[in-house]
Amino acid sequence: MSNQPILEVKGLKKHFSVKKGMFGAQGVVRAVDGVSFSVMPQESFAVVGESGCGKTTLGRLILALETATEGSVAFEGRDLYKLSNAELRKTRRDLQVIFQDPYSSLNPRMTVQQIIEEPLIIHDAYSGPGQRAKRIDYLLDVCGISQSHLTRFPHEFSGGQRQRVGIARALALNPKLVVADEPVSALDVSIQAQILNLLKDLQREFKLTYVFISHDFSVVRHLCDRIAVMYLGKVVELAKSETLFDDPQHPYTEALLSAVPIPDPSIEKRRKRILLSGDVPSPLKPPSGCHFHPRCRYAQDSCRTTPPSLEESKTAHWTACPINPFKEKPSQAALIEI
Repeated sequence: MSNQPILEVKGLKKHFSVKKGMFGAQGVVRAVDGVSFSVMPQESFAVVGESGCGKTTLGRLILALETATEGSVAFEGRDLYKLSNAELRKTRRDLQVIFQDPYSSLNPRMTVQQIIEEPLIIHDAYSGPGQRAKRIDYLLDVCGISQSHLTRFPHEFSGGQRQRVGIARALALNPKLVVADEPVSALDVSIQAQILNLLKDLQREFKLTYVFISHDFSVVRHLCDRIAVMYLGKVVELAKSETLFDDPQHPYTEALLSAVPIPDPSIEKRRKRILLSGDVPSPLKPPSGCHFHPRCRYAQDSCRTTPPSLEESKTAHWTACPINPFKEKPSQAALIEI
């Protein structure tokens, strides 16, 4: 494995102009507002946050499906926004996506064979005699789809089966990086575990790098090596998965983790819940200073005026909190009231 990042995101911003009010006054939604991180080859990197925090927009920017307002996305050292159309088209073979909704992401007029074969045709891959058929058979096998389903249409499958077809399509061109945009959120809990285990197995089989977008900490803990927590377009905490769960350094992360169920009923019963006051502020008019300060129980006067930067609070653990209330805090076990 290379010691160089396969993906580097630097100062990434995406602002949308919108009209508001009866006179059509212009406003700006800062969907992604200065995000930076890097992802190593064969790593699983998670982006977690509430609905509307900018996760999906960030995923689209990484895939160059949206043009950034500012900043860069470098894949294997090449800035995607500076590539020509021909170069970007060639690079797209290595960048694929698994969509959130398996019901709307598959063409209802195409059979399973046609769905998986489509990217091979578009990129003229595996074009030798019988090569495409062999590739499709192999993808069906590794994704747990029966050969007898080749001629069936999406409406004949359950949600989990449809998502397996979507995964097979994403792997058709043997990509290096896959952006998984909440791939299990629309599925039953029992099916979620099967799809997550499949994704882990496929990562080993195909040597994949994942950018996993989710709102569910339980899901990313099972799958991901590092986690970035987003709030109103900004990354507020970034750390290894086990470090983040054991010792959160940002009040927003602490509150989110307090809502994650614990399998042990005795611990779950005694655990302290942290309820955030108010709603998520409008991205059209975010709060000054730290965007989280209106809902933060540790907020001080400086939080209302000073925008925090993402700084390394501990080794390989970055947080955007100007006061860092957890400097003297013990581990996550302190959240349990005895």
